[in-house]
Formats: sequence, C-alpha cells, structure tokens
Amino acid sequence: MKNQELENLINRYFRGQLNDDEYRLLTEFLYDKDNLELFDKAKQQWKQNPDETENSRRNWFRLYNHIHTRKPVSKGISRRLWFRVASVAATLLVGLFLGSIVTRYISGTGLFSQPLVFETPRGEKSMMQLPDGSKVWLNANSKLTCHTFTSRSRDVELSGEAFFKVAHNKKSPFRVKTNECEVEVLGTEFNVMAYDNFGRKEITLLSGRVDVHLKNTRQVLTPGKAMIIKDNKSWITKTDAVRATAWTNNKFDFQNIPLSELVKRLENWYDIDINLSNPDNKEVNFSGTFKNEETIWQVLDAIKVYMPIRYKKTNLRKIKITVE
Repeated sequence: MKNQELENLINRYFRGQLNDDEYRLLTEFLYDKDNLELFDKAKQQWKQNPDETENSRRNWFRLYNHIHTRKPVSKGISRRLWFRVASVAATLLVGLFLGSIVTRYISGTGLFSQPLVFETPRGEKSMMQLPDGSKVWLNANSKLTCHTFTSRSRDVELSGEAFFKVAHNKKSPFRVKTNECEVEVLGTEFNVMAYDNFGRKEITLLSGRVDVHLKNTRQVLTPGKAMIIKDNKSWITKTDAVRATAWTNNKFDFQNIPLSELVKRLENWYDIDINLSNPDNKEVNFSGTFKNEETIWQVLDAIKVYMPIRYKKTNLRKIKITVE
C-alpha cells in the first residue's frame, strides 16, 4: 500500500467511514513501525483540524491503544489506560506496580505537584495501584483524578465507575468525590457508579463502612447495602454486592435496569454508538447475565430473547435498536 493510500485510509477512519474489512486492513498495516509513524503524523494533523469532533478523537484514540498495547494485566482486565499529568499525556502499560511510577510525581510533602489523571476509553477496563497501596479497578469510559495523598488525607475524584480496595489508614481518610456526593472511608471495599448520563448514581459497599456526604445530609452504609441517588433524592437499599462488581471479572450481571442504561453500558464496553428508537416510549427493563467475551451481536441476540427489540448495523461501529 502506498503512503497516499494509507493516509486516505487513516483519514477515512477518523471520519468513521471504514467498513469492517478496511478496518482490519488498516490495523494490519499499522503493526509496521514505518506505517505507525505515518499514523502518528496524520493523527497530529487531524488534531489541528478545526472540524475535528469528539467522535473522531475517540476513533484515533481507540485505534492507537489497539496498536500499542494488546496484552492483558489479568483475566478480564485490560492493560490499556490513558495517564496524564496535567497537560502532559502518555500511554502507559499499567499493572500492579503503577504506584512506583506514580510516586515519582509526588513531592516530599505528599502532595502531587499537579493532579494525576487516569482515563480508560470506551471498550477498555484497567486496574491500578495508588501510592498508599490502595487498588482501583476503572471501568470503561471513566476517569480518576488523584489530588492529594498525605498522612492526613487521600483525595480522588471520579467520573464513570470504579471499584476500590482502600488500604486502611485510620489517620488518613480516603475520599472519592463525584459531582453529586463524596464517599469517605478509612479502609474498605466498595463500588462507585457515577456516570453522568445514566440518570442515577450508585454506591455499593462490600465490607467495612462508608460515609456518604450529600449536600445537606450524611448517611452511613453497611455491607450488602447500596445508596441510590436519582432526581435529587437518595435512599439506601439491600443489594447483591457481588453483582455490582461483576464487571471487574468481565461479567455483566444486571437486575431490572432500564433499557436506556443498558444501551449506554454496551456503548462503553464495546466502543460502539447505539441509536435507541422507542416510538411509544415504552418502559422496558432488563435482567440478565452475560460475559464480555461474547461479541456485541451475541449479546444483542441474547437480549432480544427477553426484550421486544430488533436491531441492525447502520455503519462502522454504529447500531440502531428499535423497541417493538
């Protein structure tokens, strides 16, 4: 393939115009070092394009990660993670020893000179270890910002979903901030689901104790309980904590979630765009279990057995689902 032909293929990829065969061809060519350098050059030019969209940015980011990092950290968890220190960006292979990398950016006072930001794109999940020994599993399309880690406080900010195993330190509270609440612990295991477009937030406790601070209230969770935050209201309910964290083992286990939320989760996990058409605005909920090892088509076929839907592929990585 000539350079001009490859450049045309790359540009069409950024615009989302490739079919499946062309995408596989492009991926194969980019395993060659010279072709990859051409891709990096085209990427930089595209980033300067005033017509660049969020979708095109996501396109090149997904392909870049696919080419550069392919080995898993552990069963069900990908190594692919986007790591930033302020405006400086780099793609790292992240595993259990990430803490040794992170500590290079910490000053003697225990404060980060600049916030550390960890991001997973759609279609990826990652696991990391923080400087205090706490472990975090970051779900697809999520971002964790680390602000301070001192002898008196450990503060992070979450957008998306993460499962935390917090190292115990009674003198240094670990706080997870979202746009609606703050979760404070001393050392425990819990899951925080805080996607902005899901219509609700959910904090689930597996062990220990969690204090949830809302605008004007503070509530305590005990193991096996979850706090739901929706429409400026909150309540605590019994839950299956194992189900809430099944995604860390590459398993999806849902109980009575709205179809609209299921669609958003599928978009995150499979890095696709779904157009949901619900002409009669039917309230449709889903309960079921499946593995992320299955293709999106296998998953949709399984969902179709239990829900009145039909689907079709409309473009590369684009699907239309209609409620019948």
